[in-house]
Amino acid sequence: MMHQRKINPDNTQAFRRRAATGVNLAIGAVIGLAAVYGIWRLAAPAAKTVPSILTHTATRRSFTVSLQEKGELKAASSREVKCEVEGRSTVIFLLGEGTSVKEGDELVRLASNEIEDNVRQQQLQLTSAEAARDAAETDLIIQRQQNKSDIEQAKLKVDLAKLDLEKYRLGDWDVAQRDADIAIDQARMTLERAKEEFLASKDLFEKKYITATEYRQDEFEKRRAEWELEKAEKAKWLLFEYTHKMDIQTKESAVTEAESELERVEKNAEAEERAKVVALNSREQELQLIRNKLAQLTRQRDNCIIKAPSSGLVVYAATSSGRFMSNEDQVKEGATVYERQTLMTIVDTNRMNVLLRVHESKTSRVAVGQIARVQVEGVPGEVFEGSVIRIGTLAESQNRWINPDLKEYEVEIELNETGVPLKPGVTTIAEILVGHVEGVLAIPVQCVFGKGGKSFVFKVGDDGVQPAEVRTGVSNAQWIEIKDGLSDGDEVLLAAADEHLRLLPDVPVEQEAEWRGRNLSDGPIPGGTPSAAAPGMRTSGGDAAGSSPAAGRPAGAAPNAGRERPPGAGAPGGASPDGSGTERRGRPGGTAPGGTAPGGAASGATERPSSG
Repeated sequence: MMHQRKINPDNTQAFRRRAATGVNLAIGAVIGLAAVYGIWRLAAPAAKTVPSILTHTATRRSFTVSLQEKGELKAASSREVKCEVEGRSTVIFLLGEGTSVKEGDELVRLASNEIEDNVRQQQLQLTSAEAARDAAETDLIIQRQQNKSDIEQAKLKVDLAKLDLEKYRLGDWDVAQRDADIAIDQARMTLERAKEEFLASKDLFEKKYITATEYRQDEFEKRRAEWELEKAEKAKWLLFEYTHKMDIQTKESAVTEAESELERVEKNAEAEERAKVVALNSREQELQLIRNKLAQLTRQRDNCIIKAPSSGLVVYAATSSGRFMSNEDQVKEGATVYERQTLMTIVDTNRMNVLLRVHESKTSRVAVGQIARVQVEGVPGEVFEGSVIRIGTLAESQNRWINPDLKEYEVEIELNETGVPLKPGVTTIAEILVGHVEGVLAIPVQCVFGKGGKSFVFKVGDDGVQPAEVRTGVSNAQWIEIKDGLSDGDEVLLAAADEHLRLLPDVPVEQEAEWRGRNLSDGPIPGGTPSAAAPGMRTSGGDAAGSSPAAGRPAGAAPNAGRERPPGAGAPGGASPDGSGTERRGRPGGTAPGGTAPGGAASGATERPSSG
């Protein structure tokens, strides 16, 4: 059986007040102890510690001078896939980006309903045009046959007219002359016989042997014979004076007319044939236009299915600025595309190149044929080799709107066979070997510090650590040549503390401003190509190669700004925090040349107690 206990409210409030008081006392005790400890630490004498420092011994060595730039992979061989359909089309199928395809695989399908309708209409027009062409061809054949017949008839008429003229001249005219002469001779003979009979009749009539009627009949016959002779002579005269001339002119005119008719028939035949030929050509041209249009529409219909021109990887098209298209312009299913628009690129991933953009101040160091080593993001531990195959003639301007003064040139590196599947667009770090130096006095780059346009190292000697001005030569991401200021075997600090940096001499403001305004040119690299110069270095003090490590940078700037570094190199040290304007070249905690050592020292570095 449970019993409920009745709680007094006054007792609860008292308990809460006691608990709060206990907490406040505990907090006060902690604060008091902390204050006592702090006062004790401030009052206690500082323990003198002797931190260890790392040094490096300057020795003669050989090293390669290189130029390091960030870039991206680019396919050595690629094929653009463009829309070949006229006007605008709608995408109804699009293969996914990054898909590996083989030649002939379907990539894109465009809507083709309207094109199909146009194809059917054009096929109907083609049938009509073929029939019209055939009719025109038949008309031409008939016209040519008719022309041949008409010309043959006209030629026959000419031949007949000429023969008739020749017949008259060589035969009919002679016959007509002889007929006229015969008619005259016959009329004369008849007249002589009639005269004789008339004279006999007259004698007999006078002797009363014949009647008067018979006498008048013989007299009439004599007169008629006279008339016949006169008629025959008249006919001959008409024949020579009129009939012959009329006949010869008529027959010659007939020949001329027949020849004219032949010419007219030939010209008319030529004109009719030409008209039929023109009509046929017009029909054939119309037919050809329709065929071409149909072929074009057929190609347009076929182009609605876009297939891979070669095997490779599908990469969607990007804008000219190098950034991918906006959501509105992105090629996707349902989007509208236009003729000649690049939809995607089929890249051959078997052979890849590296595309870099090198600042104009460094292009003189790069030459076609130089060896390059490339690291690819996502492929750790692999270094691929290649060579420079192209240097841009004109500066790239795609980022000109961001920085109008920035001028960079494209440099393309052809990679050797990698044996590793790579994809375009992946970030790379390329190191171009621009030269090589032999047997020069060199120290790690982090040993050199710049101030006021001059280079310094912290030399370790019997009297402690002291700054020493040096004249530098060529360098790479690990080593820098020392031309003057150090000797073989000298020890220098790999990293300097603020107390060391404060030992650097001050530089007058006027001298530093003058140095900052210098326009220093790049010099050649020993063992490199004639156009090559040390990466990240500028000439100083008239040196043919090399420069002050701070050349081209105002005091206080990052000392290794603009210096090319191989893949995996540590970041350069920053400016001195004490505001002294000293440039730090150290890479604390990074990988030093030749190996690693505590604190980022180079191999062969020795630890020495600080001289404090």
